Order: sequence, then structure tokens, then C-alpha cells
Amino acid sequence: MADRGDTHYSVPALNKWFLFSSVAILVATGWMLIDDWQRPWKAYQLEFREIETAKVRAKEAELTASGALARESELSAQVQAASERVTANQAKIAEVSERLRLAKGELWNAIEAAKKAKSAYNWDRYVIEEERLHKGDLTLGQDKLDVSEAAMNVTAGIQQELEGKKAEIELELSALTRDLDVARKSLSAGTRDLDQVRKRLSQLDPSAMTGPEKLADVVRDAPGLDFVKPNLKVNKVVLDKLTFELNFTKKKRIDMCQTCHLGIERSGFEAEAQPFASHPRLDLFLSSKSPHPTTDFGCTICHRGSGEALDFVRADHRPTDKGEQAQWEQDYHWHKQHHWDYPMLASEFTEASCVQCHKTSMDLIADDAPVVAKGYQLVEQYGCYSCHKIDWFPTKRRTGPTLANLQSKLSPEFITSWITNPKDFRPTTWMPQFFHLENYAPGETIVKSKYGEGRNIEGREWDDAAISAVTAFLIDRAPKQAIPAMPVEGDAHRGRETMRLVGCFACHNMAPFGEEPVAMDPALERRGTNEHGPNLRGVATKLTPEWLFQWIKDPTQYWPDTRMPNLRLSDQEAADITAYIMEDPDGYFRDVPEGWSPKRIDMPEQQLREVLGEQARWFFSRDGRAAIEERLEKGPWSDTQKLLVDVGEKLVGSYGCFSCHEIPGMLDMMPIGTELSNWGSKTVDKLAFNFAVQEFGLDPNYREGWLMQKLHAPRSFDTKKVLNPTERLRMPYFAFSDEQVKSITTFVIGLVDDEVQLAKMKPTPDLAAMDAGMRSVRQQNCAACHMIDPGTVTFTDENGVSRTVAAELMPLSEDQKVPSPHDLAALKRDAEKYEATEVGLRVLRPEPDVAKGVGDKLFVPLAKITAMGAPHGGDMIRTVTDYYFNGLELLDPTKEGDEAYSYVSGGSGDEWGVYDADGKLRDHSGEPYDKVRWTFAPPVLWNEGGKVQRNWFFGFLHDVQPIRHQVRVRMPSFSFDAGEAEAIADYFAHKSNKEWPSLYARSLRLDRKAEAATLAGEMRMSPVNLSEIEAGVAMATRANFSKVLAYGDGQGFQMNGPVNPAYEATQLRTKAFLDQRKSMLSNHLELGEAVAVKGVNCFQCHYRLGTPPPADPIAWAPDLDGVRERLREDWVHDWIVNPTTVYPGTAMPINFASTPPSFQEQYPGSSNKDQIQVVLEWLYNFDRIYMGKAGQ
Repeated sequence: MADRGDTHYSVPALNKWFLFSSVAILVATGWMLIDDWQRPWKAYQLEFREIETAKVRAKEAELTASGALARESELSAQVQAASERVTANQAKIAEVSERLRLAKGELWNAIEAAKKAKSAYNWDRYVIEEERLHKGDLTLGQDKLDVSEAAMNVTAGIQQELEGKKAEIELELSALTRDLDVARKSLSAGTRDLDQVRKRLSQLDPSAMTGPEKLADVVRDAPGLDFVKPNLKVNKVVLDKLTFELNFTKKKRIDMCQTCHLGIERSGFEAEAQPFASHPRLDLFLSSKSPHPTTDFGCTICHRGSGEALDFVRADHRPTDKGEQAQWEQDYHWHKQHHWDYPMLASEFTEASCVQCHKTSMDLIADDAPVVAKGYQLVEQYGCYSCHKIDWFPTKRRTGPTLANLQSKLSPEFITSWITNPKDFRPTTWMPQFFHLENYAPGETIVKSKYGEGRNIEGREWDDAAISAVTAFLIDRAPKQAIPAMPVEGDAHRGRETMRLVGCFACHNMAPFGEEPVAMDPALERRGTNEHGPNLRGVATKLTPEWLFQWIKDPTQYWPDTRMPNLRLSDQEAADITAYIMEDPDGYFRDVPEGWSPKRIDMPEQQLREVLGEQARWFFSRDGRAAIEERLEKGPWSDTQKLLVDVGEKLVGSYGCFSCHEIPGMLDMMPIGTELSNWGSKTVDKLAFNFAVQEFGLDPNYREGWLMQKLHAPRSFDTKKVLNPTERLRMPYFAFSDEQVKSITTFVIGLVDDEVQLAKMKPTPDLAAMDAGMRSVRQQNCAACHMIDPGTVTFTDENGVSRTVAAELMPLSEDQKVPSPHDLAALKRDAEKYEATEVGLRVLRPEPDVAKGVGDKLFVPLAKITAMGAPHGGDMIRTVTDYYFNGLELLDPTKEGDEAYSYVSGGSGDEWGVYDADGKLRDHSGEPYDKVRWTFAPPVLWNEGGKVQRNWFFGFLHDVQPIRHQVRVRMPSFSFDAGEAEAIADYFAHKSNKEWPSLYARSLRLDRKAEAATLAGEMRMSPVNLSEIEAGVAMATRANFSKVLAYGDGQGFQMNGPVNPAYEATQLRTKAFLDQRKSMLSNHLELGEAVAVKGVNCFQCHYRLGTPPPADPIAWAPDLDGVRERLREDWVHDWIVNPTTVYPGTAMPINFASTPPSFQEQYPGSSNKDQIQVVLEWLYNFDRIYMGKAGQ
């Protein structure tokens, strides 16, 4: 445009600027489009594509090296040869194909005719039936109906004839092309892996694509065209059953994490760096067959963070340490998203998210989530739920003992010293320390008395006065009650043996304080299960003999909610244990930590009254200053004792002692702590960090550090704060270890607002029973006495393959009476002591990989053993057997060397032995270990649900009756809460049912003597799936066990079926069964009695209707009168056939395995199987046989 001179700006110049700005805008727009298209996540997808391509290429090379190409060529040649043969026979094939076409046409016509004939018959029948009904003539129209039916039958016959003709022609045609079909199937099967690799390469690697494919691969990811079917795309899952909180509403949760984490739900990428690595435990998480598939659960419901962000920083990734944080800041400009309220959990706390879905199954997930499960158990153990409400927590009982009759048990001096610091007396106690903590430190001014007009009162004197007040209040609320005198005099020597053999040291220990035990005594070790009750060291210094006797006899009369069970001891047994503890001949029960002694607070009365008065002013401030001062000067508080009691009551209420202890007058008071039901959803701005960021280096962006500091040092947040006494923190000090703090923190941060309403686990009845039962078994400490699951041993075989077997150790030599503990370090120490280079193992479950069945022995070089998994429970077994063989080792600290050690047993003087159940002293140290173990130690509970009948088990738990009368270890009588006994009985039944598929698969492969790969091929499944079924993996069992079962049935493999907890019946007692047997063998019960009594001589060892056998107690066995109500038929059958495959090492002999069969005089012409059957029937009809014969 020409410049006419009538414009303010030069038009040519404006044109130039317009051109320049247009180009700039065009460039900026293009830059914007490219930048928007070139998102960071695309680079990750391209990199992952290269990684996957390399893996596929490696797989291709592996297949090539294994001869896959040669095999493909060979199979292709077979297909070509077969194709040529078919081509040469094409005329015949064409002729048969034409006949088949015609046959199909004829058959179609016949089928249509048959349909019409059947339709006509049905119509005629309907019409005739209606006419007969109205006219009352049942023969009306029969001729017409017969004609119609005949026509239908004729057409049906023609149809069947033509179907047969067609089938014959199809067989003829199939025979002509069979070779080609077989060859093609062989080629497809033989090259399946190769074809999959090639197909994947054609999708990933441009070099493996055709020209058009390469062009399409580039174009579909280009800007503006990537909406069609791009390679690079956002991967998103919409989680319909999970919600996300948005102020006052909730929306469906959406996760896009898989956009970068492309290998997260795929196996094979475990060794890759993030974000390309596979997720751990794909059998449990993310995979489609796992319980938590990505499509249902996504990522952020567990890991938290921002699932809808596609940027590294905005996703709110969480560095694991300072080093990684610095690296991220450099590489990604990482910083915490300050306005995101759901920060990603640190990897060490990820298990916290399990809580939100598994509130009703915390024990059930303990193996898969050990950290959070341990935290849950610690919260229960320490009674955190008592002060801090957790609305769903299953346990409600007070953790500490009742204080209603405290004076009957403890002296005022002990109460004072205990309250001051419980760990001074018992370092392992669960009771926390309330006083003399950092916010009441010596020298720190707590308050200036008399409303700021008096003197400074410091932390030490404030707490000392408080301790005196609490002691006075507790004593005032617990008037001393008279305790009856002991009815008999105890014997400390007998008490020593009784205490070790009845089961006291299953739950209690006497471990020394802060040092290793010097004498070899299992009771001096801390093993976990024997810490269920308090350490008994020093206990004689706090109790009176009369109180202790009554407590041992019946703990519930003192504390109705106690976990301590009733051992049903006689007065003499309880008196003997009392004498052993109080007289303390071995120096354990009066041994207290150095410097500890029970004493009252030493404070002048004037000073005490001054501090108490100031405490009254603060705790009774609502009453008004005038009223308080009047009480102090002229009222009831002029009496120091009354002042102590009243201030003590306020202090007890302030510190929440009533939450853990039953205190008269405080039974209905509310907990004092912050509710924890949804603490994990609390945002960090609601946490009082105070000066903790500067003092302890806490990160104010995350709640975990705050909570861990709170658990380590609860009062530390008062540091540098100016606070009055009512504002100071009150949470006591528990002295948690770092591991305990981590576990509790993991659990508490998992207590979040419910966002999984539709997805939370709703246990099936059997899983709910398992969880409740596991909790009850744990709370009652059943594993202290009973071995619930066997231990494992891992070793390297002669081929260098790692094997893990369920097994128990055998003694290393004849000199070693009791096997080594199931611990690799202890085993190596013992092996060095006994100069053993080889370890004997007894296999406890079918182990097909080493070709060993239950009870078989396996010898492994010590150097080849790499790990040992401890059994679940059974520590009491070693306590009992060690005493039977070795007695008790004692140490005299006044002597040196070997002279300092002595050994005692139940005998006096030179007598050595143990008092048996019949009251006689016997020396069993020369007996085989197995005999002593299976006779006198607590029974194992392997497959207990498959052994005992559920209803009997339930009744037994409620009303314990002796079964093995020779055992001195007592099965306790527990004070079960409602439903606990049922839960335990159900747990063992469901546990056996759950384990059965694994045992079946192992037993089947052992029976077939086959490698896993071979047998899996015959079952048409992968070896990995078969191995997972044998290992008890739930996902593989659900998906593939039916194939294992079908294969076993086809091979004629027989094994007793799984337990059905919902239904059980004793078939051998039913009238129908007995009538059938009598019709086949009229005297079957009499024959069973003859074989059992006159042949095997069962009553040589077994009780008979309450009458003990003639043998010594070491040979005693249970009363056979209890079999019908107690034991399951299948289990008894297996037990009679071969007891050693049920309980390896048992003293029960194999009675029915001889060839030719024994006991022909009692049952002429019978086989072993016949004899077992009649004995089984005799056992289950024992009462009918011996009705009226009790005196015989």
C-alpha cells in the first residue's frame, strides 16, 4: 500500500512490522504445538519401546540358538510334503467332498422333514388331549395320533441314518487330509514362540516392518494425526469402585501412572530401572489374575500421589532419601507439591494402604503385608486403641490388669516405684513411663505457684508429687482384701519341675536383664512366644505367697479379663510353684535390675503440700479460686492424705490410666487421646510440628516423620514451648524400637477416610473364619506350645539347584539328645561342637523335587544349607524335651569354671529323673528323642482341621478334658470372649481345606515320580503354574487346580478329600451303613474287636473307658472311647494305615503292613485292607461294642 502521507505511522513500515509479527506468531504457534505434542512421557514410551525391542530380539536369538529355526524348517518341510500328497490325491478328495456336499443337503432336507413331522405330532396331541378332556373319552383320536407318531418316528429314523452317512463321509475325507492337518498343527505348536516373537517385532521394530508399515508407524504419531491409533498415548484406567474426595463431593478415581510405568504389570522387567520395572509380587498386585488387578485398583489408592498428572513433579513423586531428592532436583527440578493434600507414600510405608480395604482381615494378610500387620498387632498389644479411638478395631479389652484390689497384690512402696518408671523394675514391660520425661525435666520451671505470686515449681518435684498422689488415689480406691491362707505347704524342688512341665514357660520367661543367659535353659531365652506374659525375673520381690497362690489357681478371680488361662492345677501343684518362686532356690525370682528397690517418694511434707496445692489449683480451676483456697486452708484438703487422693484422681483422669486399667469409679470415662480412625487422612497443616522441624529435622510436608517422632519421644514437641501444666503433652514414653515405630506408623497412616466402599475386601465366610481364628490363636498364644506349621530348610543340591523342603532337624550325633534349634547359626555352632559335617532332616510334607515323602529322611551336607525358616510355634517342645533329657542347668556365681555349673532334675540327691503322671520318678534320658517328644511334649497341630471334628474341637476348647494322660503339660482352660472358640475351631478346619490342593499336587507328582515340567506337560499347563499350586499360591490354585485334579482322577490316583467345614458326618455310625455292612459281613464289629484287642493288642497302650493301660506312662495313648466324637474318619484311616506319614517319629507302630497279612486267627482270610476297615468300624462303634462291658 502506497504511503499517501495522511497516516500517523508509515504504512510501508507497518507492513514490515505486520509481516514480522505474523511470522513470529506463526513460529510461536508452531513452537507451542510442537511443545504441547512433545510431552515428557512420550520419551519414556519411546525408551521403553527400545527396551522391549531388545528383549524380544534377545528372545529371538535364544530361540534361534535353541534350534527353533531348524525345527521350523523341518516342520515346514513336513507340511509341504503332506500338501503334495494331498494334491496328488486331489481327484479323490474332490469326489469325496462332492459326496459330502450332497449328504449334507440330504441331511438338511431330512432334518426339516423331521421338524415338521414332530410339530404336526405335537399339534395333533394337543388337539386330541383337549377333545378328550371335554368329551371325557380317553380313547378319542388314538388312530390319528398313532399315524402322526409313526410319521414322526419315520422321519427321525431317516435323519439319524443320514447323520451316520454324513459322519462316515467326513471320516473318509479326514483320512485323506489327516497327514496335512497333523503337520499343520505340529508346525503351529512347534513355532508358537517364534511366531509370537515375530509378531511383536513387527509391531515394535521398524527394521522388521514392511515399507507401508514403517510409514504408518511414523505418521500415526505425528502432530494432528495422533488421534487415529497412535503408538504413543496416554494409558488411563477409570476406577468405578474407587472414589476421590473433592471437598463436598466424590468422583471416580482416575489413574494415568501406566503412561510412564509401562512395564509395571508385566513380568520380565524386574531388573529394569524405574519407570520401566515390573511391580513386585505380580501374583498379588496389578496382573489380571491377581486379587488386585490394575483395571480395578489402579495405583494411587495404594501409593497415593496425583494419578491424573502426567508430569514427574505434578505426580507428586516421593524421593526415598536426601541423595535421591538432590538428584531429582537436578534432573527434574523436583519440589514438593505444596497444595496437594494426598502426598505419595514413601516406599517403606506403602503397606499402610492395605488397611483401608482389609480392616476385617488384618491377620489374614499378615504374610503378604508383614510390616503393617505387625503394627496392627503392636497397637493391640500396647493398647493404643484404649486411649485413641479406632472405630473398627476388633479388640476392646483393657490391656492392663484391674486395679480394683491392688493392695491385695502390691505394697505402696512397689506401686510408687513402678509408677515412677516401670522399666526400672522390668525392662521388657509394655507399661509406658508417664513421669520424669523431657517436658517435666529437672530444673525446668513448670509453673509459678499461687497464680504467679509464689515460687517456681520445677519438673522433678511436680512429678514426684504427682506420683505420690496417684499412688494414694489407687490405694484409696482399692481397699485391702483378705486373702485366704495357702491350704497346703509347697515344695520348691517339686515346684521347679512342675513350673517347667505344666506350661508356665510357654508364655513367660526369666531372661536376664540386658545380657545373655549364662546357663543353658530355654526359660532364660526370649523367643517371642514366651513373652506373651511378663518376664518373671524378680517377681518374688513384689508379691505375697498367698496372693500368688490364688492367682496361679484361678487368674480370673482377680482379673476377669486376663489373658492368663487356668491350668487347673491342684492345690499342691499351685503351692509347689508358689514355693519355688518365693523361696527362689535358683536365684531368678529375686533378681532385680541393679539399683532398683521399692520405696516411697522422699519429699518433705511442706514441699509436698505446696506442690499438691498448686496441682489442685490447676486441675480444679473450674471450681474457682476462692473455693480452692478455702479447701486448702480450712477444708478437707487441709488433710494432706485427702489432698493426695483428690489430686491423684484428677491426675489419673488426666493421664487416662482408666483406659488400660479397670479402676473403681472410672469405668465409663471416655478415652483421652486423639481419635485415630481416619488419622491418615489428616493434612499436615493440622499437625503441630512446633519447633520439631528445627530441633529434629522433620520434613513438614509429610506426616510420617511427625508420627515417628511422636512414637519415639511423645513429649518432645513441647521443646522450647511456653506451656502451663494443663497444656503440656501427656502421652507416655513406650521405648519403642525403630522397627516397632516403623510398623506402628505404617498402620496408623493407613487409617484413612473411606474411599473404597465398593472395592474393599468382603471376606467370604471361610476367609472371615480364617481371620478371626488366626487372631484368636495369636491372642491366646497357641503357638507357644503347639507347632502349627513346620519349619523349612533351604539347601543347594548336587546339581546346584536351590531346594526348600519342610523338615525338622534330627540329632547330629548320639551324644546330642535334643536336636539343635531351627536356626542356621545355632545349627552351625552345634555342628562344630559335635564335629558333624552332615545334617539329617526328617521330611514333613511331600517333596517331589527331592523324591521324599512324609517321614522320609534326607541327609544334606552342612555347607550346602543356605537358609532355615523357623516353624510356626512349638517352642515349648524344646523346653519339655530338654528337661526330660538334660534336667536343668544351674549356675553358681560364687564358683568358677565347670564347678560353677550343676544339673538338677525331679529327683532328690543322686536320684535322676522326672515324675511321671502316675507319681513315680523315672529316668527317660536313655529313651529315643522321638519317643519322648511325641509322648510328653505338646502335640503338633499340622492339619488339625483334617484331624478333629469341628464340634468336638469347639466343645473341647470350652471344657478341656485330658486326652493324653501321660503328658504333664496342661492344655489351659481359657476365658474366651464370645465367638473366639468357634473361630479357632473354624480356623483349623478352613486352614486344612486351604492347604489340601497343595498337598494333593505334591503327593500326585511324588507318586508319579515325575519332574514338574514333564507332569505339567501331561496336564496341559505350564510348569510355573504347577509349581505355584504346589507352593499354595491362591491365584494359580483357583485357575488351574481343576486340571491337576482331573489328571489325578484319570491316572487313578487316590487321596482323602479336603475338609468340608460346613458339613461333617460320621458315616461309620449311621444305620444305613451298619445295615449294609451287616448284610455283607454280619460280625464285622466283632471281627474288628478281635483284630484290635486280641491281635494288635491296642489296650496295651491305649486307655479303655477311662482305665489306664498296664504299661508305663511313656507308652500310654489316648482313650479309644473318644475316637468317634473327636477324630475324622479319613484321618483315622490314614493313621491306622501308616502313622509315620501323619506324625513322623510317632511311637504308634504300623500294624497292618505285613505280607502275608497278620491276624488271620482273628479274621481268617482277610487282607490288610479288610482288617483296617473292620478296626475302623469298631473304633467308631466302640460304645455299642462295650455297652455294659465297662467293668470287663
